[in-house]
Amino acid sequence: MSVAGLKKQFHKATQKVSEKVGGAEGTKLDDDFKEMERKVDVTSRAVMEIMTKTIEYLQPNPASRAKLSMINTMSKIRGQEKGPGYPQAEALLAEAMLKFGRELGDDCNFGPALGEVGEAMRELSEVKDSLDMEVKQNFIDPLQNLHDKDLREIQVPAASPWGSGQF
Repeated sequence: MSVAGLKKQFHKATQKVSEKVGGAEGTKLDDDFKEMERKVDVTSRAVMEIMTKTIEYLQPNPASRAKLSMINTMSKIRGQEKGPGYPQAEALLAEAMLKFGRELGDDCNFGPALGEVGEAMRELSEVKDSLDMEVKQNFIDPLQNLHDKDLREIQVPAASPWGSGQF
């Protein structure tokens, strides 16, 4: 630690002792300062959470999708209704942006910007959910049906009217 840093720490300790022992009044902070401090804290948390959610958006975790798939399979085995849907990374990012946009408010530019981008990400998530459902209903389910029923019927050797099939 430098000499200047040591002096600063010593001054802080002396001030705290004089406030506690001597009954000296501590420095009062005005409301503007407290509001700025709150905004900086919210902005710091927002940046960290949005950064984490953005990384999840750009690099999805395949293990979480596999876990959710297993939970859905177990729900089907138990005869329960459909389990929880896969949370889209866009929805998680949108939720964080909207939350921090509301916390920051309209007093600064960052709050409304987060709100607007968060709303766009939410809409993107809804569109992606809709696309996933459409692909499952109109592509995957018919292919699965073809595989499970139609192709099996074709593969089962039917009784030949000519006997064993040898001439």
